[in-house]
Amino acid sequence: MNGKEGAKNKMSVLRGVRIRTLSLWIVAGTILVSILIGDGIINVMNQHKELAHMTQEYLLIKDNVTNMSRGSDYLTEQARLYAITKDYSYAEAYFQEVNVIQRRDKALQEIEKHLQGRDKSALQHSKEALELSNELMDLEIHSMKLAALSAGETMDSFPPQIRDYPLPEAEIQYTPQEQSDAASRLVFGEEYRLMKQRIDEKLTSVTQSVTSICELEQASSEAAMQNALKRQSIYTILVVLLVIFSYIMIAVLILRPIRIYVNCIKNNNFLEITGAYEFKYLAVTYNNVYEMTMAQRDILRHKAEYDALTGLLNRQSFEQLKERLRNSSSTIALLLIDIDVFKSINDTYGHEMGDKALINAANILKESFRKADYVLRIGGDEFAVVMEKVQPGKPEIISGKIDKINWILQHPQGDLPKYSISAGIAFSDKGYNDKLFRQADQALYQTKENGRCGYTFYQP
Repeated sequence: MNGKEGAKNKMSVLRGVRIRTLSLWIVAGTILVSILIGDGIINVMNQHKELAHMTQEYLLIKDNVTNMSRGSDYLTEQARLYAITKDYSYAEAYFQEVNVIQRRDKALQEIEKHLQGRDKSALQHSKEALELSNELMDLEIHSMKLAALSAGETMDSFPPQIRDYPLPEAEIQYTPQEQSDAASRLVFGEEYRLMKQRIDEKLTSVTQSVTSICELEQASSEAAMQNALKRQSIYTILVVLLVIFSYIMIAVLILRPIRIYVNCIKNNNFLEITGAYEFKYLAVTYNNVYEMTMAQRDILRHKAEYDALTGLLNRQSFEQLKERLRNSSSTIALLLIDIDVFKSINDTYGHEMGDKALINAANILKESFRKADYVLRIGGDEFAVVMEKVQPGKPEIISGKIDKINWILQHPQGDLPKYSISAGIAFSDKGYNDKLFRQADQALYQTKENGRCGYTFYQP
């Protein structure tokens, strides 16, 4: 009993902060910090939601721009197919798209809904693209009526847009063949192509504007999120300092995740989803931002693989393609192509015209070969085409393409001068090898020696 009283007396003379008082301060500080942490989490969640909403808006607008382009391209395809085949099903599909599916009109409505008050220029370009597409319809309907007349069709079964379309008296007097040729010219001619190009330019402008808006909003959101994360780190340190007695929970739920996150960041990896809910949320948010950043890097890497002037794959892509095809087991054809006397085009017409000639040649090459073929610009006026799964026994397929390309280049549209290409072609039975390039180059040299404007197949 006396011992207990002595202990009480010793306790009564001690001075300092009492545990109860310290606990109250810790509790008060913990509550305060907890409130700050909660506010920070809400800010992060709001920033994440805003970023997700902004990304969703961008994807929706981009999808609708694509839908508008696809709708216009679909109408072009059906009109051209009808002009060529005179198959009435293509005319039906055309007006099904115009009157029922209405992809272009619906896409514009969605674009207006998302861009209203945000980007007047992009919205105006969207409207102008639809107006141009509607102007194209006049040429398409004109073409379809001529095609129908050339096929001897009665107008009773056709929609009123075709049936009531007024034709000039001269076209009515055309022979069926002349009417068919006129129908094809309307949808394959230069006027039509230029209007399609203007539509693509308008839609590309819309996509670029939306991308710029997205990048600005993303940068702002990322900066706000980084600030929120910094504040969260400060609050977390305060919690660690205040709640010493909860060390085990802190070590499991806070300190361990922090160590893991630091290692992940140093190693440039995704954050592991671990620890308390708040840290899991932070990891998910960081990972989302990290993933989007990597996607942006992929886009930049993609740009690095393509030639800025012509839009074709560049020399770097050619080197990568060669390495990939070394292990291929399929037959490969390699075409090395030069623009003939390209220097004289630059000297005579100027470098701007030279660039136009390069772009024109690149576009024709890309259109002339299969989608599965690789068309590349590997030098100033040097191009290459890599074709997989080709038949060396049928060289006329490739030679026909080269002849057609040279015919187009020799009959230029607009202000382009006449020019031509020379090609050297070599085959490999099994993948790519260095000998294949030398053979194609030797064949190209032979073409130039023989007067250019043609092709040579390598013969051992």
